[in-house]
Amino acid sequence: MLRVLDRLWAIIDDTLPGLLIGLVTAMISTDIVLRNFFRSTIPDGVEIATYAFVWMIFLGAAGASRTGSHFQVDFIDRIAARGPRIAARLIVEAFCFAVAAIMAVYSWQYTMRSWTRVSEGLEMPLGYFYMIFPISFGLMALAHVRRSIGVLTGRREP
Repeated sequence: MLRVLDRLWAIIDDTLPGLLIGLVTAMISTDIVLRNFFRSTIPDGVEIATYAFVWMIFLGAAGASRTGSHFQVDFIDRIAARGPRIAARLIVEAFCFAVAAIMAVYSWQYTMRSWTRVSEGLEMPLGYFYMIFPISFGLMALAHVRRSIGVLTGRREP
């Protein structure tokens, strides 16, 4: 079951950002060609590309957090004794978890307040676009909890 969840998690924060960057690149490139050669544009294309880019960035940050490459504290690797190294790693993970969890809570509150506001071009509630903030910070918080459990159980090097 855990492997299935890991696979789903990898798809969410590895594959989806790749698809989104492809969408952004295709939309902006097509819009440039249309604008320069046909005096036309993709209706609301820039707005769609902007929101897709934001989603890509935040999902990518969650993926980097899952793999341990988003927040890195190098001095821990230089601690020779295993016990203090584990303690230092757990302190860093707890701090990163706390920051991500606080950001998830506040971004959730912000997103819930944004459902009554509408985007300019697409005329859709901004909550759809802002939902990425609590999703990504929640995934980051979960990644730090998971990494801490791995350090405590010995499955992950501190």
